[in-house]
Amino acid sequence: MATPVPQRLLATLEKLDKATFETFQWNLMQETLEGFTPMSTARLEDANRHTTVSKMVQAYKKEGAMKITQKILENMGMIDLADKLKTDGDKGAQFVDDNMEKLVQRITMVMPIADGLYQKKMIHDEDYSEITAAQTSMSKMRKLYVALKPGGAVAKSAFYQILLEQQTLLVEELGGVGQK
Repeated sequence: MATPVPQRLLATLEKLDKATFETFQWNLMQETLEGFTPMSTARLEDANRHTTVSKMVQAYKKEGAMKITQKILENMGMIDLADKLKTDGDKGAQFVDDNMEKLVQRITMVMPIADGLYQKKMIHDEDYSEITAAQTSMSKMRKLYVALKPGGAVAKSAFYQILLEQQTLLVEELGGVGQK
């Protein structure tokens, strides 16, 4: 069973000593991370690890909180910890990659999956329109796979989570048991 994002983030931050954790929080408040708005000092003042994770998920959503944590850890020279955070969530992405052909052939209810990914902002408007316009479930699935590419492992992991909810038996049959 894959650990939910907030718990993974908390487990990662708990590996930091007090001074390193404070440096991590300081980095959250800086404008040095492209694509992320710095958190205000007031939001993180006296925040413990639990509160910091909650504030990050609130501000950046789960995927963004994962990305910013990885970036900060990498910038702090904690490459191993950043890599571990990355690979812990890549099991679903690996399943999606390994089973592409079978998923394309066997999933017939594509739009509920596409809807879920679109709602999570894992696929763009144009890609969603192309998936909707495709005539067969197989062509919808192929377009969905193309739409996932820009989002990388994060988008594929989100796809996997939706598959677990909507196509549990298929996921189990293909060997993805117990990663929810």
